[in-house]
Amino acid sequence: MEEHVQLAAGDALAAMVGLFDRIDSARAGVDAATRLEWVRLARTVHQRAGALAAVLTGEAERAQASERVTGTPMASWLSRGETLSRREASGAVAQAKALTAHPEVGQAAVDGRLGAGQVRSITRVLDGLAAQLDATQQVAAEQVLIGLAGHLDAEQLARSAGTVLAQVVPATANELLETRLQREHEAAWRDRSLRFHFEGASVRFDGSLPRLEAESWLAQLDAHAEAARRTRLNSREAATEFATQEQRRADAFIAMLGACEKAKPVTGVGGATVIVKLDYKQLLADAAGAGAVGEGHQLSAGELRRVCCDAELIPMVLGSASEVLDVGRAHRLVTPPIRTALIVRDEGCAFPGCGVRPSLCEAHHIVPWWADGETSLSNLVLLCHTHHGLVEPAKFGLRDQWQVEIAGDGLPQFIPPRRSGPDRRPLRRQRGAPVVASASAAG
Repeated sequence: MEEHVQLAAGDALAAMVGLFDRIDSARAGVDAATRLEWVRLARTVHQRAGALAAVLTGEAERAQASERVTGTPMASWLSRGETLSRREASGAVAQAKALTAHPEVGQAAVDGRLGAGQVRSITRVLDGLAAQLDATQQVAAEQVLIGLAGHLDAEQLARSAGTVLAQVVPATANELLETRLQREHEAAWRDRSLRFHFEGASVRFDGSLPRLEAESWLAQLDAHAEAARRTRLNSREAATEFATQEQRRADAFIAMLGACEKAKPVTGVGGATVIVKLDYKQLLADAAGAGAVGEGHQLSAGELRRVCCDAELIPMVLGSASEVLDVGRAHRLVTPPIRTALIVRDEGCAFPGCGVRPSLCEAHHIVPWWADGETSLSNLVLLCHTHHGLVEPAKFGLRDQWQVEIAGDGLPQFIPPRRSGPDRRPLRRQRGAPVVASASAAG
């Protein structure tokens, strides 16, 4: 068996630079499959090289290499030698420090087991948990997160603190999670801000809102934007069909401001919808991470009890007698209980690799209504506008397209078109990490 000869970092990097200089730029005759393969390879090289650059930067910063050689801080040295702004250089050094503080994460990134986004999420979760874990537990948490990265993307890893605590400190996981969520909410409330900048005929604004309150605002904006989009499509207003999502949200915000001028505030109107995935009685006592808003953002027990005062509370037990999850052929449109069940099951657009939030998704009939398909959970899937068009079957089946089905475990999976090759193995979107719950809730 041939052994791999270890190279010094400088020798390996010099060889890589030399290989880049030898890349043939004539690629006009390359077939589509090869192009996609090259994209994957290039992205792998980019991620691993970026991880190595961050590790080397962190090691140089720790050794005070730039101060010893040039008498300047590492950020200044970076900005002088490259086309980096001072802010970009400072950000690169900060990222490098975070990576070198967690050596196993850094090595996994260099080995190609972690992407850049996953690294950022893991280091943030670890830093957030550091005050609650001792040194041995922090090492265990690092290993758990690296393992989770094998099947969770960056956004899902960012929400995995509860899963990490459940594995590292199972006896006190709920208490620690509740403490962490409460501290995060208090910090978000302290950091709230709203700034306006007058620029000619425009007013630019930025700021920060606590996640719970911001999600309620975003849900209302998206609801207004979606209603306006459907109205434009129905009226065939071609001039407004090409507005970006940011422009549609701006239009929705303007419409909301106009409505506020004409309406008086009514207590409870426009409140959040909270989906509780455990017994309601437990909500009153021990519910850390039981409630969620937006794209899986967990609520502390205090936040959850507070918002429930004015919220539409939905005890979410799929298939319970209190929720009608199957309306058969009686109704074509999806009922609110069924849509709630879809949001809990699919968590947004279910297409592999997509992350569009539920409020911007449509309920797709897998077997179409015109083909006697039922409006039931087993025949529905949440899809964004783009991916809805990919799987919506033509009435005469003339095109080679993606197909969707509900698997035996009740989750949607997607079968690639025939043109993708002989291996049409069903694919699924990665789902979010489970939240920690007490033994009574899990049972």
